[in-house]
Amino acid sequence: MKKQTINILIQAKGRMANQVEKLFKKNKLKILKKGKRTLEATIKGHPLLRVLYMNTSEIIPSLARNIGDIGISGKDLWKESEPNIQSKVSIAKEYRWGLSNLVVCVDTNWIDCINSADLEDISYEFYKKKKRLMRCSTKFQNLTRKWFSSKGITQYELIPSKGATEVANKLGVSDICTDLSSTGETLRQNNLKVIDTILKSSACLFYSKKSLKKKGVSKIIKQLSK
Repeated sequence: MKKQTINILIQAKGRMANQVEKLFKKNKLKILKKGKRTLEATIKGHPLLRVLYMNTSEIIPSLARNIGDIGISGKDLWKESEPNIQSKVSIAKEYRWGLSNLVVCVDTNWIDCINSADLEDISYEFYKKKKRLMRCSTKFQNLTRKWFSSKGITQYELIPSKGATEVANKLGVSDICTDLSSTGETLRQNNLKVIDTILKSSACLFYSKKSLKKKGVSKIIKQLSK
């Protein structure tokens, strides 16, 4: 029987990419790249291991489609993905780096808004006085929609964000926002305050459930889980 290649999906660049490189070195898995711009690499001494570089948002869906067997991405992106994707991908390890929180933010001048109960009252005031729904800018529509539902808030409209979500309120695009924050500094610089946390996230080691049948996958998962 022909031996199968094991594809490992990792982020192409950024802070998480640097941490992943340290993780591989720590576990004696030396990544060999042919060039700085190449999107494929090998692992020294492991001819059946192949590293594929991609945007971190593509890693979870690619594991679900069996393009990759193992991958490292953020827990937030897994939780945000559709149920049919989550069901095909599992977490093997949550690391202590790549830490961030998905938070609900309002302007600091909303002095009477300190929690979700206050926000519910405000959402009705928006509809009553401004004759429109309260607008919430976010890159995480699924998680944000679930949060609103869990708090019983119905008078809102989600505004998909593709840029810097933290400036959406200032620009008048939205009234509130949900965004990822690691230190909170960017939020403070844009006069935002946190009234709730939707999700605590970190970098995670993921694997395709279907790939567990492939020889060698469980071994690599165990090695990267140390």
